Amino acid sequence: MDTSLVFGIIFAAIIIGILLFFGFKYINEMFSISCESQTGQIMENLKNTVKSTLTLSKGSSRELKIILQSNCATKICFVDPQHPEIENKEGGWIPDEFSTYLVSRNKYNFLIFEKEGGIKGYTIEKMKPYVNFCITKTKEVIVRNTGTFAEITLPEF
Repeated sequence: MDTSLVFGIIFAAIIIGILLFFGFKYINEMFSISCESQTGQIMENLKNTVKSTLTLSKGSSRELKIILQSNCATKICFVDPQHPEIENKEGGWIPDEFSTYLVSRNKYNFLIFEKEGGIKGYTIEKMKPYVNFCITKTKEVIVRNTGTFAEITLPEF
């Protein structure tokens, strides 16, 4: 084997190692931006579906597919801010003191449980869950016009 080829391979390996070492922070930031983008997309789709459902006649409903990537969030929950303490084991909502306080204090009706352990809460105007529930994977939800607000539920409820 030619010695210049060996030195070229060693040099390339060192350069790649340096790029990965110093670029790791930026690679992580890129994935973080991807998760924020996914969250924003879910929120935008949900707001648009709620808004368009409320333009339909009372009792009408729409389906919305919520795509949850496991690398960004462990679960997404829909909670009634007036009654966050009501448990729903079948639906995956088992509240603790912190989440109950967070929801009732800030009037959140939509929670995202991040993979790192954090919780982000949001308020979506005129949306109320039929029962408190969570989803842990990509799933269809139903948004129904009740006349005054959009009720969100899973098909099995």
